[in-house]
Amino acid sequence: MMAEVKDESLNDRCSDAFVRFDEGNKGVLNRSELRRAIEDITRDEIDLDLMDLIFSEFDKDGNGDFDASEFRGMMKYITGATATQSKRKSLSLDDLFFGDLSFDDEEEEEHRSAQKQTVKAQIEKAVTRSRRDSTKMLDGIAEDLYQFRDLLCVQDSNMDASIDLNASKAIDVGSLVSNKASYEDSDPDSDFESAFAPSDMRCLALVSHNGMKPTMREFVRANKNLLKKFRLTGTNSTMTMLKEVFKDEPPGTVVFGPSCASGPLGGDAELVAHLVTGQIGGIFFFQDPMDSHPHRADIDCLCRQVLVHNTMMAETPTSALMLTYTLRAALQGKGKPNLIPSFFFSLQSPTVEAYKAQQKSVVQAQKGQIVSKKMPDKILG
Repeated sequence: MMAEVKDESLNDRCSDAFVRFDEGNKGVLNRSELRRAIEDITRDEIDLDLMDLIFSEFDKDGNGDFDASEFRGMMKYITGATATQSKRKSLSLDDLFFGDLSFDDEEEEEHRSAQKQTVKAQIEKAVTRSRRDSTKMLDGIAEDLYQFRDLLCVQDSNMDASIDLNASKAIDVGSLVSNKASYEDSDPDSDFESAFAPSDMRCLALVSHNGMKPTMREFVRANKNLLKKFRLTGTNSTMTMLKEVFKDEPPGTVVFGPSCASGPLGGDAELVAHLVTGQIGGIFFFQDPMDSHPHRADIDCLCRQVLVHNTMMAETPTSALMLTYTLRAALQGKGKPNLIPSFFFSLQSPTVEAYKAQQKSVVQAQKGQIVSKKMPDKILG
């Protein structure tokens, strides 16, 4: 409880300081404003080298300004609010106020020198703790993502774009994992009893361009137990792959919906027809952004109708991975159909009703013109 009060007080004081030094109410502190804010809190001058150190660690988006979140995060580390493992008492904002003490000139100089070293040491410790915590957090995330490393293709975010704008370097996620065996043995796709039968829900469609077919195969293998809870449909080659991946499943375990032709031969258009007639509740569509497609018009039509009919769709392995957790949560236990409404009901974009009203007025206007043209004929008759 005391820690909560301390954090709340720190947040309030940081917010007050941020507002006071945010000239023009920009929502960010530039370098000079941040320097004055820190000096106001520590009651000591911050040299340029120390500011460089602060920006190198706490300017998380690297844009040269501090937003309110970055400022609060920095101050929590500087005041020791997050140094839970430190044996020594951490400094608070109050501890960093030195302005009310009186000394003679020599003592004042010694005091200010000691004060400056104290603040410098506190900031250096804050940077060290922040880097340690960031590394620990990323290592933990790497362990969680290890099994999906081939789907995600994690890149090095520290590449210097100023040197090479086309720089791209993949990270070996496995190198960050301390105990690979424990994660290789774990099963994020454990089987479970679904709250809804496949026949109770609309189809789940899987589509992938040629360049993304290996990725789709990997995705299906990693999520077999989840995917077989749905009726599965898709374009020709993807459906062929699905049947091959599920070939060892007991008969009747996997339910397939209507098969479609290859995408360039009308398969995407067939999916559009199934979608608008209420047979599809969601789509995993792994598009290849590095290749041209002769059926671009069909692809655009499918994506547009997904928008019109407010249907769940993932177009990247990353978004697909995120949605698998939603699908699993929706089917487990008593089920949470509110997480996947497009699998049970026909939906539409909120803008559709306005369009329908507009079209209705157009039709009524046309009817009026037809009636007015027929009136003279009736009179003559």
